[in-house]
Amino acid sequence: MAEQRPMRQFLLFVFVLLVPCFALWTMASATLAMPATGLVNMLLKSWFPDVVEGVYVQGADALLMTQFGELQGRLVTPQAAAGSLGFKIDTRILSYAIAFYTALHFATPRRDYLADYLWGLVLIYPFIVLGLLCVCLKELVVNLGATFLQQPDVFVPPADAIAVLFQLSTLIVPTLVPALVWLGQSRDTALLRGLLPRIEPASKANQST
Repeated sequence: MAEQRPMRQFLLFVFVLLVPCFALWTMASATLAMPATGLVNMLLKSWFPDVVEGVYVQGADALLMTQFGELQGRLVTPQAAAGSLGFKIDTRILSYAIAFYTALHFATPRRDYLADYLWGLVLIYPFIVLGLLCVCLKELVVNLGATFLQQPDVFVPPADAIAVLFQLSTLIVPTLVPALVWLGQSRDTALLRGLLPRIEPASKANQST
């Protein structure tokens, strides 16, 4: 029972911290979206200059604007449609990874909280940028179809590959990456050192059988 106490305490701290961490993340979500949106804006404008007009910050959302308008279900020039076709993307479907990591990090007893936490954010944020890029690509495929996929002299990933990357970026990466970063940073903490003696005998027993 004594061996299980640190893990129970850790899980309790995680659940307690989830509420304030997600509350702070909600308030800071617009700020967190700005660097990722700026980077994706530069990437997409240079990659698909004939399709993407820009990606802009709109609160916690990223606004993906295209070089097209829509008139009676057809893609036309923005002038003919009296406006550009754009798509709103909620960046919080990606950035909640930061709130989840924050709860895991500060629920774990460790020597250096702040430095490790900042390094963790540095490791996690590129995945948010990549995720936003994949979501933008998905929006372009779904809404522009062949106009986007069949651009001459431009490499466009296959629609199936974009669909898989979108699923990974929104469903798996926001929870898996923070957990892996936390595990890597916590391997020398008392919490994980207490688990290792119980894990190693179990693995050896499985190998012997």
